[in-house]
Amino acid sequence: MGYYVRALPWKKSDPRWKVQFVSYKSKDIKDSNSVKAKKEWDVDPDRWRTLGFHKLMTLDEARVRARQLNAQDFVKRQEERIQRIAIEENNNKKKYDAVLPIEFVEEFESRFLRTRDSETRKGRRKTSHARSKWNAAKKMIVALKIDPSEWYYYNKEVYDYFHDQQLSISYSISILSLVNAWGYFICRKLAKPFLPVTRPRGYERQRLLDAHYQRNKNSRKASDPLPPEELNKAQGKLNQANFNWLFISVWLGLRSQEIDNLHARDLWRIETPIAGRKIFWIYQTKIIALPSEDRWKPIPILYEEKEFALRVIQSGNFKRPLLKTMRNFFSKDIDLYGGRKGFTDLMLSRGHTIENIFIWMGHSTFDRTWRSYKQKKRFHL
Repeated sequence: MGYYVRALPWKKSDPRWKVQFVSYKSKDIKDSNSVKAKKEWDVDPDRWRTLGFHKLMTLDEARVRARQLNAQDFVKRQEERIQRIAIEENNNKKKYDAVLPIEFVEEFESRFLRTRDSETRKGRRKTSHARSKWNAAKKMIVALKIDPSEWYYYNKEVYDYFHDQQLSISYSISILSLVNAWGYFICRKLAKPFLPVTRPRGYERQRLLDAHYQRNKNSRKASDPLPPEELNKAQGKLNQANFNWLFISVWLGLRSQEIDNLHARDLWRIETPIAGRKIFWIYQTKIIALPSEDRWKPIPILYEEKEFALRVIQSGNFKRPLLKTMRNFFSKDIDLYGGRKGFTDLMLSRGHTIENIFIWMGHSTFDRTWRSYKQKKRFHL
């Protein structure tokens, strides 16, 4: 959101530019179907002087003024946001103090949360994740407004809270464990009986799962696979460089960034062992937790299609297609990861084992390949 200066080189009189205001607010773009929807207005020249523009400005000077206005607006929005957060935190503090006395909360956190970083082989492990879960547990305790000694009798209200929040079952259980720990702690302090809320089972568990799946239904999901047959139908219609990029993705199963990196000659190599079969080695820039020599992954060149992909790589004639180009030629559920998503089943259909495929994919375990890249409704004979 902000002011932009658009050049008008075809205009015969000065100024050869105009001022526009661009908005990305949902109330302004509710009728748009674009992926990155926005609405633009031309600013009336009568308002230019109040904004600091005048007709004698050059294009560059007008753009500098637009950047100044946008910077001022950004600072103003940041200040308003900070004030809103401060007011919200103050209101929450009042609510929390009535249900969660600060003295008891501090003692609980020191005893039940890991306040000291624990040592691991890879260094110190922080406690921010446990803190975030405890914050979620406090919100739940405040929202329920039920005395902890009576939680056991109101367990359905607890499950209803998780259902309304559409939380995952694993996250709900982790919050519930902290809630029960707090209930035990505070009831012991106040000499009250306490029975923990049991984990959701049966119908209640299924209800929470359905609510969580419903929440994720409208969110961005993983790409559908792009099969070779679907890609071949677009041959001759797609730009050749875009087609080659997708061909490499389908037949070598590379990540999008790995394909782009193939333009750098030092990030891949070809070896021919004694058996005579070519091995394509590519450096995985995404993998940072391993030494440099362990970031290379091998892909054997087994078929004519892979030989063609190799020749394309050597020629350098490949370019990542735009997402809107993908949607013009393929299903809207297929994005740039479509080739990689279909690689596992493509290789399984050729008789290869998952133990080999996960190495070609560059995963640390074949469980990752099986869970995220195997199509569960497709089988191979």
